[in-house]
Amino acid sequence: MTEDKTQSLADRHPPDRSGLHLLIYWFTPGYSVLNVVTLLYATAASLALLTLVNFIQPYLLQEVFNIPRGEQGALTGNLAALQEVVVILLMGLVGALSDRTGRRILFAAGFIVLGIGYFIYPFADSTLQLYLFRIIVAIGAAMVPVMLSACLVDIIQETTRGKWLGTTSIFNGIGVLFMGAVLGQMPRRFEELGYSGVEAGQYTFWIATAMCVVTAILLHLGLKGGPPPEVEDRPSVLKNFGRGLTEAKRNPRIALAYTSAFIARGDLVVVGTFFSLWFVQVGVDQGLTTGQAMARAGFLFGAVIQFSAMCWAFVMGLICDRINRTSAVAVAFGIATIGYCGLGLIGDPFAAGSLIVFACIVTGMGETSTVVASGTLLGQEAPPHYRGAVVGVFNKSGAIGIMLATIIGGQLVDIIGPNAPFLMMGICNAVVMVLAVCVRIWTNTPVPAAAIEPDAAE
Repeated sequence: MTEDKTQSLADRHPPDRSGLHLLIYWFTPGYSVLNVVTLLYATAASLALLTLVNFIQPYLLQEVFNIPRGEQGALTGNLAALQEVVVILLMGLVGALSDRTGRRILFAAGFIVLGIGYFIYPFADSTLQLYLFRIIVAIGAAMVPVMLSACLVDIIQETTRGKWLGTTSIFNGIGVLFMGAVLGQMPRRFEELGYSGVEAGQYTFWIATAMCVVTAILLHLGLKGGPPPEVEDRPSVLKNFGRGLTEAKRNPRIALAYTSAFIARGDLVVVGTFFSLWFVQVGVDQGLTTGQAMARAGFLFGAVIQFSAMCWAFVMGLICDRINRTSAVAVAFGIATIGYCGLGLIGDPFAAGSLIVFACIVTGMGETSTVVASGTLLGQEAPPHYRGAVVGVFNKSGAIGIMLATIIGGQLVDIIGPNAPFLMMGICNAVVMVLAVCVRIWTNTPVPAAAIEPDAAE
């Protein structure tokens, strides 16, 4: 298949110098320093608050809801899958709607809904209520990541897109690090202060509720309002969503980006959902308390996986701006394959010593690499005049990946063992790596502007 000439020339365009030039980044005209700073904060806050429910849930199942161990894996996967069903139903429409209303109002509203869900979640006194309350969380979880992705794509010019997404991935890591090192440690700290397991779980979620409300206020004050300036017409939401779907048929690189999101989002949630469950199940068997096992999981999840992701994110962004972006997807998923397969081959995380630390480091590198590479490819290829619709489908694809990964992963936990979901994702990452190589050969896409004209961004 021949390369689209218009897109090839667009890759070589120098930056629009009427836009904000901050450090090494060129931002889209019309955005201010306040908009940039607010969006960086939102990047960290979004990941911290979105990953909390899956990470803390094993504690709730063990201490608050008293779910038998043999049922925890399936229930964990089913709850996460229910959330993703809601996300799948809403994400594409939210993205398309934002092309009409603007990103700010939906972004702030998403945090308010998420906060409501977190406030009521610990009050569940039956499995049915647990599912119902998770739906409220899911509505917020459908709005926040789509608006974050759309804002990140809107604000940056093509010439520094890879470096920008690498930088925002560092803030993603800061957010998840904060979740693992601070929010994830709160149940144990409340226990040490003498509170019961039920109270410790409730207070942790209520602190998250307060963070959601504060974040919504800051986003309303600091983000740019109104629809993107590139959107000249105002088609219906359904028509705009349809445009996002047809782009995959027209452009194989967007199809690859959608496929990449399918696995990359599954990567993130499998680690966030099953990593702590793995430690809780093995740790309790070895005589540790649930809080102690969670603390060890939080250290490795935050201080090792997320710290390595933060350190590697900008490097991956530089790679995306220096080599062909389809090739960058292949490199990213190759790294992720090594990391997730490494975790999947470890039986006892408490006895693995330096081996699990190494596996966590590579997993963190792979986790951030897949996000940066797929997001950079999408940003390069998405048409500006209905970018929100394309981003919505991109996130919907990721939500479907999460749903399948959590359902299948939860079953594998109960049937094979708590480390089985990681090996499953390692195999999936290998498949995407091969697909990226095929698309690269088929389309012969050009390298990005920064690699062709390194002086263009000066």
